[in-house]
Amino acid sequence: MSKNTRVVLSLVGALVFMGGLAYASVPLYRAFCNATGFNGTARKAKATLAGIHTDSNSIVRVRFDTNTNGVPWSFKPEKKYVDTRVGKTALIYFTVKNNADHPITARATYNVLPDTMGPYFMKTQCFCFQDMTLQAGESLKIPVVYFLDPKLMTNTDTKSVGDVTLSYTFFESKDPKANAKTAS
Repeated sequence: MSKNTRVVLSLVGALVFMGGLAYASVPLYRAFCNATGFNGTARKAKATLAGIHTDSNSIVRVRFDTNTNGVPWSFKPEKKYVDTRVGKTALIYFTVKNNADHPITARATYNVLPDTMGPYFMKTQCFCFQDMTLQAGESLKIPVVYFLDPKLMTNTDTKSVGDVTLSYTFFESKDPKANAKTAS
């Protein structure tokens, strides 16, 4: 094999590797954020608080922010905020309504601010990252069950945080299967 052929094959191999890495970077980054709570990503709790002992009397105000990013839905929390005791489960309901004259499928993403609280904001039940189809004029009341991990009280960056914002944004689903269901 000539030197030029080896160089061309090396460059093509590097190009394929970089393309594969770019293709896999978004799901890998999302998995990393979900696993670590990095960048304000709230984590889904693997268990309930039954095994966690806490004597915390600390209260953190959890505010709720809702957005629809162009989806013709009304979306709001039942309360603007909940004063949540660290280490205790809390429940909040959101109401979502399709204001369009046709079915729409959308999916919600979320974030926690300040981002240092992401690893400590644990959700045990959530509607996020699932396609949701609402018929024309249909409305739903959807729950989120969460708790603030008591370990936040041992972190110097989080133990004095008094306000947290859980922000949800609905995006219209681009999944062809979801859109096919919507059309039927």
